[in-house]
This record gives sequence, structure tokens and C-alpha cells, in this order.
Amino acid sequence: MKFQTTRNNLLETALFINKIINPKISSPILNGIMIDVSKELTLYSTDLETSIKSTVPVAVYEEGKAVVVSKIFINILKSLKESKVDIELDELTSQIKISCGNALFTLNTLPAGEFPSFPEIKKEKQIKINIDKFKDLVLKVQKAASVDESRTVLTGIFFNIENGIFNMVATDSYRLALVKNEIGEKTSTIGVTVPAKVLDSIAKSEYKGSDIIINIEENQISFYPVENGQNGQEKDVIVTRLLSGKFPDYKQLLPDRLKHEIVIDKNKMLDVVRRITSISQDSVPVKLTIDKNRISVSMNIREIGSSSEDFEIPYGGERIEISFNPEFLIDGLNIMDCDKIIMSIDEPLKPITIKPEKKDNPVYLLMPMRVV
Repeated sequence: MKFQTTRNNLLETALFINKIINPKISSPILNGIMIDVSKELTLYSTDLETSIKSTVPVAVYEEGKAVVVSKIFINILKSLKESKVDIELDELTSQIKISCGNALFTLNTLPAGEFPSFPEIKKEKQIKINIDKFKDLVLKVQKAASVDESRTVLTGIFFNIENGIFNMVATDSYRLALVKNEIGEKTSTIGVTVPAKVLDSIAKSEYKGSDIIINIEENQISFYPVENGQNGQEKDVIVTRLLSGKFPDYKQLLPDRLKHEIVIDKNKMLDVVRRITSISQDSVPVKLTIDKNRISVSMNIREIGSSSEDFEIPYGGERIEISFNPEFLIDGLNIMDCDKIIMSIDEPLKPITIKPEKKDNPVYLLMPMRVV
């Protein structure tokens, strides 16, 4: 194996591949990156649940394969200045040589034959969506996904595709976030749950292309970008297992209409909640008191002190006192791309909804906190 590329080209690809590598896994081979050189360079990584490959053009002098420890390989690349990098495998010693300028590194490799094979992809149900829009949808719902592994299905994001509408939903049972996007093409109804951590990697990556293809199979889902609407060869591919178990019926959880619909300036509300909760480092409830034409935001912590601030709103209904986890409330406000929101409230201990004033998407459902 022998090839030449640039430091930036190789580092960017390695960082993309590294996203799913978990250093807590004790298996050395799963902490490695497979370097596969044929007509091009392809890097592979896997944690057995999710697999990634990325193919980039390089100057190939000799084909071959090697597995290197990801962390060390990336640290070496980061230490180099941008320049040409030559990598060569010594078959006798099973070591690779990395040279760049006057710098030379020699690394032991792991047995390439022990590296898990990349999952076979069957192109069954496919949808295409603008890649920037897809990232935006994921970022809007991902914080509502659970981090509690005891209910695995809630650690995922639910994809419900029907009648040309892509619904993306996440919930941890205390809150629920729903976003929708028209994809134009009519497909059969699809309902699958995808690990949120995988989608987070895509949303925060430099995944390139104008659109992203989502290929859904019975037990797995794969993602790859396409250039200028042309499918061509998949250069970057992420494949992950779907989460098993029934995702909650989100349509039943969202109320049709609640008693009080209060229009609030979103940015004003965000500023006030952040300011009032600055005295707290924990999830101490933030209290909203809504009365004639005013809303008061307050927090009271016995060991520290208290804070409060109020501002005007167009409201003429009955007095309402309701409390929330401040982090969850801020997350819900942050996903709204609008100036004014509607906060719909029924009773102080029943879920509320937050959505833009002039449209029904996105929707954020939030459970109040009981305050003794």
C-alpha cells in the first residue's frame, strides 16, 4: 500500500470517519480506521451498530489495506502543516510510514482481516431531501430525544414519511419536538426510529452535496450526499441499525386546541428566561405568572436567592401560574424560526404547546413541573 495526498484532505476525511468511534469500547480493532487503497482511498470505521466509509481521490502507487489506531493517526495529521503526505505500508513489519516534509512517523498496524466488513446496502425505499434542510430538521428535534438507555426507542428520532411530508419527531417523555418538511415525491408510508447520536453526527458534519439520499431497509438505514442532484457513486456513506420498539403515537399526544393561546415575543422571552435562570446551576423550575397584559418570569432558590422580571403581552384572560424545567423551555423557544410564538396552555399541570404565531410547524410539547 502506497499513496500520496494532502494533509487537509486526509485529516478532513479521518475526522468524518472518527465520529462514531467510541474510545470506551475495549476492542482495539473498533478503535481503528481501516485504510483501503485501490483506485482511490477509502477510510472505514464502525462500532458494530453504525458504520461509516468515505472515499477520496489520491495518487495511488500501490494498492493495499491497513488498520491504524484512529486517535493516534488523527493526532499525527493535526500536528502536520498543510502539505503533501506520503503513506506507505511495510508488508514485512506491518508498519505504515507517514512522511510530510521532514517529519516521519512509523506506526504499528492492526490486522486488516479482523476489521468488520461494511454492511451490504440494498436500495429499497429511498427519499431525497436538501442536505441543509435535513440538518436543520435534525438540529430542531434532537435535544428532545432521551439520553436514558433504559428506553432505547426514545434515544432515537422518529421518521414518519407520508403523503409527501417528512415528519421528524423526538421525545424523552417530558417534552416532544415535531418538525415537518415537504419532500415533494409521494412515497409509501414509512415509520422508523433512527439513533439520535448518528443523526447528530450528520447534522454537525461537513457532509457535502446538494441533497442527501436516505435509503431505508427493514433493519437499517443509510445516508449519503449527492452532488448537484446526481446520484453517481456514493463517496460518503453512513449505515446504522434502526432502533427496535414502538415509538409513542405522537399524533395522539398533540392536543388539537388548548384553552389559552398567548402570543409572546420569542426573543424577549428567551432573553428574560436566560437572565432569570442565571442564578441557577441545576434544573430548578422557572415560574411563569401570566395575568392581564403581563407575564412575569421568576425563580426562587432557598439556598441562593431569587430573581424575577416581567414584560407586556397581549393577554386578557385569567391568571395562570405554571412552572417548567428552564433548559427544556429554552430548547423549545430556540427551535422557533419566527419573531412571535403562540404558547398554548390548558391547565398548570397539563402539557403546553409552543409553535410559531403564523404557522403550525415546528411544534414543541412541554410538560410543566409540579412545584411544592
